[in-house]
Amino acid sequence: MLSIYSNPKMRIYDQKYWWSDEWDPMQYGRAYDFSKPFFVQFCELLGQTPLITLSDSKSTNTSYCNMVVECKNCYMLSAVWGSEDSCYSNRISYCKDTVDSYICHRMEISYENVYCKDSYRLFFSWNCESCNNSYFLYDCRGCSDCVCCTSLRNKQYHIFNKPYSKEEYQKELEKLDLGDINTLRILKKKLDDLYAKSIHKYAQILKSVNVVGDNVEEAKNCFWCFDVAGNAENSKYCNWATYNMRDCYDSGPGAGGNCELVYEGVSAGVSNARCSFGVTVWYSHDVHYSYTCDSSSYLFGCVSLRNKQYCILNKQYSKEEYESLVPRIIRHMNTMPYVDSKGRVYKYGEFFPPDLSPFAYNETIAQEYYPLTKEEALNEGYRWKDPEARNYEITLRPTNLPASIEEASDKIVDEMIGCEHEGKCKCRCTSAFRIIPQELVFYRKFNLPLPHLCPNCRHYERLKQRNPIQLWHRKCQCNGESSEKGVYRNTVSHIHNADHCPNEFETPYAPERPEVIYCEECYQREVA
Repeated sequence: MLSIYSNPKMRIYDQKYWWSDEWDPMQYGRAYDFSKPFFVQFCELLGQTPLITLSDSKSTNTSYCNMVVECKNCYMLSAVWGSEDSCYSNRISYCKDTVDSYICHRMEISYENVYCKDSYRLFFSWNCESCNNSYFLYDCRGCSDCVCCTSLRNKQYHIFNKPYSKEEYQKELEKLDLGDINTLRILKKKLDDLYAKSIHKYAQILKSVNVVGDNVEEAKNCFWCFDVAGNAENSKYCNWATYNMRDCYDSGPGAGGNCELVYEGVSAGVSNARCSFGVTVWYSHDVHYSYTCDSSSYLFGCVSLRNKQYCILNKQYSKEEYESLVPRIIRHMNTMPYVDSKGRVYKYGEFFPPDLSPFAYNETIAQEYYPLTKEEALNEGYRWKDPEARNYEITLRPTNLPASIEEASDKIVDEMIGCEHEGKCKCRCTSAFRIIPQELVFYRKFNLPLPHLCPNCRHYERLKQRNPIQLWHRKCQCNGESSEKGVYRNTVSHIHNADHCPNEFETPYAPERPEVIYCEECYQREVA
């Protein structure tokens, strides 16, 4: 079976059996031992209690997906909610027929998109909303039938930001031949050039009040929050949350949806309330320091429990016993804290020590945000997993792939295709990959050429379009004058009383980056 746990000492059950009533996680319970630190006891319980091979809940036909909720007919997704018929995507919600996309919401027929939402038949685009039948867009809203454009609003029949009649547009589209991979590479380079000549809003914050962060929509009173899909309030330091998050702090990735009062959690906010220090705790309330628990309440230090109440270290207590014992454990965590190999002290109020994690540092997405070398990770006290040997017998080199999908036969699904990076990159390259039947149908239906990179390398290519989850204090760069740099945007339509716009803000664009960054007011005057 496929699992997220590489450690052979971990006890793993497949999804169907883990969710069944054929086994009882309570049999691994134990009484609290006041002679040992809490984290040592929890680690022992975690090592003995069976864990689910991949985390999913209320999903159908999603056996190769992890951290997914309420999905159907999906393959190789992670951190996804409410999506259908989709594959090779990360952090999408309520999407359908979506392939190779990153942080997209309410999309249908979506391919190679990053930070896009509410769109239909959108391909190879970035930071777009409500766009249809378009390719290679950046920062566009309400556009349709456009190719390789930036900073457009409510436009149709544009190519390279130039308007065409419907008839002229169709003729130009035929000349481009968007089904050829060589054309797509040329357009990708052209979009990069247009991006460099565009002005950029200081942060992607939409329909929000008193918000500091990036890629946040419909939020209120949120500070240092990133990738929040909507209706969040009164939260701080949260990363990747879907809808209806309230009063949460220090949570994510997977801060949650339909949750409130969640603190220090990793995927611990799926319809939760009053939960803290948890990993993959879903549909629960008042659960603390627990791992992979579902539909439960009043748990402390538990693993793999479902539909349980008043348990500590997987042992059942009465309500009165639980309420009496938990305060004693908290005091004990402070008087006998856990000390890791680097001398770091972990008392109550600290998240799980990383050296007790079931994962090595480079097995987690920490490596995507804060990449470390093996030596750096080990020096910090983290574990490291050396890559396993991959001796795939490649039957088709990427240079021999057909340029268009029309030339690909049904037998392509039987080929072991070599990745163009050949395992020589820093993208966790698998060196080879296959095309699954579902994927081939998608490419044929929408006239898309076969990919030349393995899924991991394609994911890392999308990550390059993402801003970091850091902020810098900067000033608006608008000086009220037009310049050659603005060839692909509107001519400056407003003049400041001073030489420079006085507005300041927090932005994910570092000062050394080349992009021209505007405040909300100047950006709206120039682009909207």
